[in-house]
Order: sequence, then C-alpha cells, then structure tokens
Amino acid sequence: MLEESLWKQGKRFIGGVDEAGRGPLAGPLVSCCVIFPPWNFPPGLTDSKLLSSSQRERLFELIYRSAFTIGVSIVGEKLIDCLGVQKANIYSFREAVYRATVICVPDFIIFDWVKVPELNVPSLSTSQAETKSYSVAAASIVSKVLRDSMMITHYQPLYPEYGFVYHKGYGTKMHREKLNEYGLSECHRRTFCGKFL
Repeated sequence: MLEESLWKQGKRFIGGVDEAGRGPLAGPLVSCCVIFPPWNFPPGLTDSKLLSSSQRERLFELIYRSAFTIGVSIVGEKLIDCLGVQKANIYSFREAVYRATVICVPDFIIFDWVKVPELNVPSLSTSQAETKSYSVAAASIVSKVLRDSMMITHYQPLYPEYGFVYHKGYGTKMHREKLNEYGLSECHRRTFCGKFL
C-alpha cells in the first residue's frame, strides 16, 4: 500500500482523500480526508463500494477511533449546479484537506483520481486509490456512511415522496419514476436532471 512506502521514507502524516455522491441526481457531494498515525489503521479497509452497509458502519466506528484526524466537506446541490461537478469535487477535496489540517499538517496527500492544484503539500492523484491506500479507503467509507446517513435522516423526511431512503439520490429506476411523477424538488441537481426540467 502507498502509505507503507511513504512511512518508510520518513513521512509521518499521510492524508487520504475520497468522496461519495459524485453521480447522484439529488443531494450533496461529501468528501473526506483521513490521516492515520503511522502503522496504525483498522484491518479490513477497502473501497466502500465493495462493502455491505453493515461492514461500512462497523469500519466507520473503527476509523473514527483509530484516525489521527478526519476532515469532512459537504457541498450542496446548488453549488454543484453552479460550479459543475468537477470543480465542486476539487473544491470539496481541498476543503476536506484544510479541515483535517486543523489538527496537523500532512506530509503527503493521496487523492482518488481527481488532481487538486495549488496545495502546499506534496500529493499524488491515482485511479482506484481506494485499493492502493489505507487512508483513501477509509475516506471512501467515511464519506459514504455520512452521505447515506444524510439522505436518510435529512432528505427523506423533507422529501418523502422520492424514496431517498432506498436509493440515496442515485438515478435508479424507482427514482426516475418518482421524478416523472412529482418533478424536481429543491434538492435535485438541475444540471444532472435536464430531461425532467
């Protein structure tokens, strides 16, 4: 894993950054930066998409107990529409890093796929980083659990007719049927839902 090589080089605080919610039709984009103490991370970390909901919840608790610091960024659907999803993703990654640095300044940052310019810290952007980095895997889990929780506890009560508890805002058959029936709500991304305008 990438951290092992970096720790051996003498770098102590390695930040891993990932997001959840880049592709849904509704709801926020949630990004996270996780920094573990050197050689201290929970077993079983992997891409959140490869885990069941119960596995993610269990690892979420272990990550929060093990991590040295965690920074979270939540970007709402209005800002996603305003900036476009790519720029919103970069903004969210940068904010998650800044929030993590309240506790400590990382020596190195690993991003999943997205390149984030103008950071004062050495970094690497790589595809499938969740399978190459403990910290990025942890960030993917934390982001996914937090976003799913928001869709269930916040968005579902506000907009019960759309069934966010089932699809979390993604463009499933059920969600598209609800959009055809009810139209767009305030939490839908207009730039993602052109055919329903």
